[in-house]
Amino acid sequence: MDNTCRLNRAGFSPRSNAPLCLVLLLLLSLATGHTRHSPEEADVPTGCASAKASLLSCTDRPAAGLVLGEDITHLTLHNVSEGELDLKHVRHLSWTESGIVRIKDCLVNPENLKSIDLSQNNISHLENYQFGNFSSLLQMNLSFNRITDLPRYVFKNQKLRSLSLSHNLLQALPFQVFATEHMTELDLSYNYLATFLDHFFKFNKYIEVLLLNNNRITKLTSNALADLAELRHLDLSNNLLSSFSKGLFDSLNKLQYLNLANNPLDKLASGTFRGLKYLRRLNLSGNRLTRFSFGLLHFSPGLVELTIDDTDIEEIHNSEMLGVPLLQNLSIRNNKRLREIETYVLADTPALRRLDISGNSLTFLPQSIANLSQLFHLNISDNPWACDCRMYWFAAWAETKKRSNMVMSDLSCGPDAYPNDMLPTLQHLNCTKPQIVYKSPTRLYRLKSDALLECRYSAYPPPSITWITPKREVFHWNPDAGIPDIFKKHPHAHDVDMIPLRIIPPRIQVLDNGTLWIRNLTRGDCGRYYCYASNPIANFTEDVLLHIDPTDWNHIRIISLIFGAQCAAGFLGITLLVQFLRYILNRFGILNNFCSFCKRDRVSPRARQIYAMLDNIEQYKSQQLEKLKENYTQQVTRIKDNCTQQIEWIQNSYQTQAKHLRDFRDIGSQHLSTLRGQYCDQVRKVRDYSTSQLNWVRENYVFQRNKIRKFSSHKVLQLRETYKYQQQTLNKVLENLPSLYFENCRAGTCGRAESLVFDPNDIEGVDFYIKSKIEQLSNLDEVTDTENMTQSRLSLYYTPTERSLGSKVPSPDVLAGVHINYIEERPIMPPLDVASTSKNGGFIIPDLAAIDLEETKIDLSDEDGRMNHETSL
Repeated sequence: MDNTCRLNRAGFSPRSNAPLCLVLLLLLSLATGHTRHSPEEADVPTGCASAKASLLSCTDRPAAGLVLGEDITHLTLHNVSEGELDLKHVRHLSWTESGIVRIKDCLVNPENLKSIDLSQNNISHLENYQFGNFSSLLQMNLSFNRITDLPRYVFKNQKLRSLSLSHNLLQALPFQVFATEHMTELDLSYNYLATFLDHFFKFNKYIEVLLLNNNRITKLTSNALADLAELRHLDLSNNLLSSFSKGLFDSLNKLQYLNLANNPLDKLASGTFRGLKYLRRLNLSGNRLTRFSFGLLHFSPGLVELTIDDTDIEEIHNSEMLGVPLLQNLSIRNNKRLREIETYVLADTPALRRLDISGNSLTFLPQSIANLSQLFHLNISDNPWACDCRMYWFAAWAETKKRSNMVMSDLSCGPDAYPNDMLPTLQHLNCTKPQIVYKSPTRLYRLKSDALLECRYSAYPPPSITWITPKREVFHWNPDAGIPDIFKKHPHAHDVDMIPLRIIPPRIQVLDNGTLWIRNLTRGDCGRYYCYASNPIANFTEDVLLHIDPTDWNHIRIISLIFGAQCAAGFLGITLLVQFLRYILNRFGILNNFCSFCKRDRVSPRARQIYAMLDNIEQYKSQQLEKLKENYTQQVTRIKDNCTQQIEWIQNSYQTQAKHLRDFRDIGSQHLSTLRGQYCDQVRKVRDYSTSQLNWVRENYVFQRNKIRKFSSHKVLQLRETYKYQQQTLNKVLENLPSLYFENCRAGTCGRAESLVFDPNDIEGVDFYIKSKIEQLSNLDEVTDTENMTQSRLSLYYTPTERSLGSKVPSPDVLAGVHINYIEERPIMPPLDVASTSKNGGFIIPDLAAIDLEETKIDLSDEDGRMNHETSL
C-alpha cells in the first residue's frame, strides 16, 4: 500500500497503468517471500517469535528444549511450562501465566539478569538466599502468586530497586526483611498484612514509592514510617485504619501523594498532616468523616488536588479550606449527607480550575464560586437545587462563563425537574432587596408600661429581621422557616457573646409579624434599637428610638428622697432604741448577772493588740537586761577571783621573805622598808588593774542598758504616734461622711464595730497605759547611784556602782589597817604599834625574827563595788 502511494505521488495512475502496477506488485511479493525464508529466521524455535534480534517471545510451549542464542537479551514467555532455561546472556526475563512453582529448578545462570517478571504463576514457597545468584538483579515482580511467607534472608545481599509482591497471601513479614538500601519502589498491595512495627523500613530510607493499599492494616505505630525520608508516593487506601498514631506522617517531608481512601476513619486531628509541607495530592474518599477538621490543611500550602468523595460530612464550614491557595482540583462527590457548603468556603481557593460537587444533597450554591476566575470545569449535577433567590446570582454568572467556553454539567433544579431548566427558572425570578416602608416613630413611654417597636420592609423574598437592643441583646425573626437565613445557626435570642437568653417568660420578644414587644419598661430599656433586615439579595439597617417620659423621672426622684428619709429615720430610731436598751441593761446589771457572754472584756480588739505589743516590748527588754546582768556578774566574779589570787600570791611571797628575814636580825631596818615598799607597789598595781577592769565592765553594761531602754522607748513612742495617726484619720473620715446617715455612728454603736481601729471608750485607757510606760522609762534614766536607792528599783534594773567615782578620791595609804605583830624572843621590848612610822615612811622593826604574816582579806562583793582591804600580820 505504501508503494502504491509512492507511485501515485510520482504521477502513475492506477487506471491508466494497470498492467505495470500488477508487475510491480508481483516483484514486491517475491521479494517479501524471499525475506521471510532468510537463514536467520530459520533458527527461531518453534512457538516463538522474534521482532528484534535481541527479543524473543514464546507462547504455548514447554521450556524444555528451548535454546537461546547469544544475541537474546530480552525473553518473554507466556504459558510456557516449567523447564530449565540457560539465562547466561539474558538481561530481562518475563515468564508469566505458566504455572511455575519452583524458581530454583527453572532458572540457570541468572547472574546477568537485571529484571525478572514471574507474575501470575503458582509460586508459594521461597527459601533463604533464594536469589543469591541473581547478583545483577534490579527489578523483580512476584505479584499474582500464592506466596504466604517470606523468609528473613530471602533478599539478603540483593541490590533490588523495584520489588512487587502484590496479590499474594502475605499475612506477616519478618522485621526489616527488605534490608536493602538501593530499593526505591515497593509494592505490598492486595495482601493480608495487619500492621508494621516501629522502624520496619530502617534500611529502606531511599524508597520513593510505597504501596500498602488493599490490605488489612488496622494500626500503624508512630515510628513505622519514620525512616522513609525520601518517600514521595504513599498509598494506604482500602485498609482498616480507624485512626492514626500521633506524628505518623511528621518525618515524611518529601511526600507528594497520599491516598487514605476507603478506611473507617471517623475523624482526623488538625495536626495529622503537620509534616507534609510538600504534599500535592490528597485523597480522603470513602471514609466515615462527619466533619472536616479546622486547620487540617494548614500545613500543606502546596496542595493541588483534593478528593473528598463518599463520606458522611454534613456541612463544610467557612475557613476549613484555609491554607491551600494553590488548590486546582477539588472533588466533593456522592456525599449524601452534605447539605451545605458555606458562602466563603471557596474564597480561600482562588486558583481552583476543576470543581466537582455532584451527587450531594446541596440546595443552593455558595456565592464565592463567582470569584473563581480560573475555573473552567464545573459539575453540579445530581443535587436537589432549590432554584430560589439564593441562587439568583448564578443565572447571570453561568451565562457569562458559557460564553468563555467553560465546561458545565447538566443544570437542573432537582431530580424531578426538567433537564437543563435551571437557568430559565432563575432568570424569571422577581427577587428584590429590602426597602423600609414604616418604622415606629420616637415616643415617650411611661415606666412599667409596654412598648411595641416595628420595622416594616418591602422585598422578595420577605427579609428576616434582627433586633439589637441598647444592652446588646440580639433577637432574630425569620418569616419563612423553609428558607434559612444567614443567622440560622444563631440562637433565637442571645447576647453579644452568643449565649442564649433563657428568661421565662421573656420580657422582650419578637412577635409573629417581626414587631419587638417590650413588657414592663425599665430605665435600662430606653435608647436606640437597631432593626437589621436581610434577604439573599441585599440587607438594610434602620434604627428606632425609645424614651422614658420625664414626669416619671421626677416622680422617681421624689420617691427616692422620701424612701431615703424613711430609711434614715428608721435607722436612727433603731439605733436609739438599741442604745436605750443597752443603757437599761447595763444600769441594772442584767447583762452581768444573766449573760455570761456579756461579761467578756470590753476592750476593743485594736486596744488589746496594742496592750499585747507593749507587753511584748517590756518582756523583751526584761530578758535583755537579765542577760546583761548575768554577763556583768560573771565578769565581776572573774575579776574578783583574779585579784584574790594575785593578793594570795603576794602574801605567800611576803610571808616567805619575812621568814627568811628572821635569820638576818642584824641587818637594819632599811631591808624591811625595802621589802615593805615592794609589797605596797605590787598590791597597788593589782588594785589599779582590777579597778580599771571593773570600770570598763560597768561602762559597757551601762551603754548596753541605755540602748535597750532607748529601743523600748522608741517602740512605745512609735506605737503611740501610729495609734494617734490612725485615730485622727478615722475622725476625718467620719467628719467627711454625710451627717444624714452617720451622725449617730460617730458617738453611737457604730464606733464599736470590729472593723474600726479603736473603741472610742478605750482611747483614754490606751493613752494612759502608754504614758505610764514612757514615764517609767524616763524615771529610770534619772536614777543615780545614791545611798537612798530603793531595793525595788535595784531589783528591776540592776546598776553597778560607778568605779570611776572612787578613782577620783585621793587614795589612802596602802597599808592602812595592816597590823603587824612581833614575836620577840627577848621580851624586853614591847610590840610597836603599826601606826608608828619613821620620817621616811618606813616601819621601825626592832626584831624581825618574830614577824608573822597571818592573813590578807579582800572584799569586792558589796553592791557599791568598794574594795575593803584588811590585812592582819
